Amino acid sequence: MSGILDKAADAVGGNNDQSAQGGDNIERSADNAANTEINDKATDAGIPKGADSTIDKVADSKINDEIPGGN
Repeated sequence: MSGILDKAADAVGGNNDQSAQGGDNIERSADNAANTEINDKATDAGIPKGADSTIDKVADSKINDEIPGGN
């Protein structure tokens, strides 16, 4: 009996993982839009392009904290 319960729990856990991935597309879209805007402003302000990835990581983290259902 416990083997069946374990399989059921694994199946439910797998479905929960898959349903959480819907937020990933929202996060990715939000990240890309914000990164473009932020990088443009940073370039206008004279910040070197080499800093873009560092700025993007910080911005992505802040944005993703605000979006439920993602990772």
